Amino acid sequence: MAKITMDMIKELRERTSAGVVDCKKVLAETDGDIEKAVDELQKKGIAKAAKKQGRIAAEGKVGIFAAADSKVAAVAEINCETDFVSKGEKFDALCQAIAQKTAELETNDISTILAAPSQGDSSISIEQSITNFTAATGEKTSLRRIECFKVEQGKVGIYNHDNGRICVLVEVTAGDAQTTEGNDFTEMANDVAMHIAAMNPSYVSSKEIPAEDIERQKSIFTAVVLEEGKPENIAPKIVEGKLAKWKKENCLVDQVFVKDNDLTISALIAKFGSDVEITRFARFEVGEGMQKRVNDLAAEVAEMTN
Repeated sequence: MAKITMDMIKELRERTSAGVVDCKKVLAETDGDIEKAVDELQKKGIAKAAKKQGRIAAEGKVGIFAAADSKVAAVAEINCETDFVSKGEKFDALCQAIAQKTAELETNDISTILAAPSQGDSSISIEQSITNFTAATGEKTSLRRIECFKVEQGKVGIYNHDNGRICVLVEVTAGDAQTTEGNDFTEMANDVAMHIAAMNPSYVSSKEIPAEDIERQKSIFTAVVLEEGKPENIAPKIVEGKLAKWKKENCLVDQVFVKDNDLTISALIAKFGSDVEITRFARFEVGEGMQKRVNDLAAEVAEMTN
């Protein structure tokens, strides 16, 4: 029987993120064979993680990464069960590593990212590193969504609010490549990203609003106006006014810039040239649209005893 040393346990922990007790136990089972121990822990991790898949994981963090030239940037939302785990250094490193890998591979396909080698240990996949994290923390951890922007002639502005609670990408382009060079253009793109984080627009401009969204909003305003008792002959004009206001409030280029109330976003970007355009944006907020975890101490105690 091989002697299990602290160095062996430390190496196994670094490679798998498993706890000290688990590492020591599996090393004893494998007679000190590190490689076999890694395999066994991964198998155990998958089994443990599978039991947690039904649990709610609506906490977490959004990782964000941008290339030095701001031509490529990516965000990745990773979820866990508690705010406590999401604030840990290892969880933060996992989020940032996945965002960086998404930018490096220039992909929007989650399966591609899950199959990619882990940043910390290229011998395992990102999916396995997430499974190992689940096993080590006892919390369901999952990659929910990713987004990568790449621009040839322009910049991808980024903004990270509250250490990963909200992260934004915005693509700003121009017809003349020279226009997009320099720190001022990059700063402007980042300012637009910050504005998106704060104001949460639904569309870039009115021309990209789907017809069904307009019709739905129009029917809502019509019902409200008639409920208020307005005459039917003037109701359409009131509805059109409400609809125009709604478009301005929800379209990025028509919104008033949060850092300067005398400017709209369209006026801000126009300072850099008439051909400057915001083509798309992505705003990730942790847990948006997800069911939130409700703590039930009695149920958790029962689950542990079972």
